[in-house]
Amino acid sequence: MAQVLTAPGHPSLDGERGAPPGEEVLRVRWRRLIVDPPFIEYKPQEFASPAAGGERVYVGSRKGEFFALRRVDGEILWRRHIQGGLATRPLFLPRARMGDELQPSAVGGVVFLGSGDGVLHALDAVTGKEHWTYRTKSPIAVTPVYANGLLYFTTGENRLYAIDAFTGAWRWQYEREVPDSFTIRGASAPLAVKDRVYGGFSDGYVVALNGVDGEVLWARALGGDETRFVDVDSTPTLADGVLYVSSHTGGVYALDPNDGNIRWRYPVEGAGTVRVAGDRVYFGAVRDGLHCLDLQGHLLWRQSLAKQGVLSSPVTLGTRYLLLSASEGGTFVVDPMDGHLLQSFDPGHGVTSEPVSDGQQVYVLTNTGFIYAFALQSG
Repeated sequence: MAQVLTAPGHPSLDGERGAPPGEEVLRVRWRRLIVDPPFIEYKPQEFASPAAGGERVYVGSRKGEFFALRRVDGEILWRRHIQGGLATRPLFLPRARMGDELQPSAVGGVVFLGSGDGVLHALDAVTGKEHWTYRTKSPIAVTPVYANGLLYFTTGENRLYAIDAFTGAWRWQYEREVPDSFTIRGASAPLAVKDRVYGGFSDGYVVALNGVDGEVLWARALGGDETRFVDVDSTPTLADGVLYVSSHTGGVYALDPNDGNIRWRYPVEGAGTVRVAGDRVYFGAVRDGLHCLDLQGHLLWRQSLAKQGVLSSPVTLGTRYLLLSASEGGTFVVDPMDGHLLQSFDPGHGVTSEPVSDGQQVYVLTNTGFIYAFALQSG
């Protein structure tokens, strides 16, 4: 039987406080309110995920408050207001990863984050001091990715940018036309691998670009015969020479990363970002819940969750657990072998943001503006 984790002052998922104990995977270590006062509304939502970096945890809110918290107890080390609000996970890079070109004040690393008013910020990880900003014309709702001295990110105007990570200078951009028809809320974060960048767009295309100059290497339409809601809002995943990506109406695709040729397709509506662990492929879908496929695209199991709503991308905890959040139901720990529900956490009003693990703790931002840190007991 699944164990239910209960947030202080809120009912559990099934309305019981004394659920029989199961295998304990996560235990609440601390929590911190970052939206003060909390939004009072029928269905509040927070889309930003935390990011762990060294002894700090970084997290923002749609209200625009960005925090650096001490990982052991959640104490606020610094905070900064970001105009436009935040709806994505920041990127933390230690100084050693970025090289020696940073100023001495950046010895603790840099945090990059995109805001709802289209600004990419580079902040000192220790002090919160702003190093530089780069302004676009549309909201940035994805986590930037770093490779070879450049930051890559996409915006709501269907553009993919390459920016110098040290100075914030523009290097190149690639764009596709925004469809005239309605599109699904969301955006695809780029995937940078060696000298290539892969990105998805709201017109249903996934594209491979040269990471140095943005030259198009190939482009593949994934919408099939559909003309509406063909968005590729999932972040591409590369594993063992296969590129996995999903389209809202087209389903999950396994592509050849060299030319974009389709190896197989699993039809399902509303699939999110794919995670690959070992010989299994995991993803959540809006209506049909959490899926597990083999590497040939055959369904192994499917798990629907109570009070599901929109599912986050699944996160692997070692080889024994899968973790994911549901916008209406909270956060769940699932056995990756058979989909059995092991543990659930219902803070009230659900969890929209993707959970994050640093290997020792798991961090979750709830829709009511609390960040929780869970001790990872095993896995």
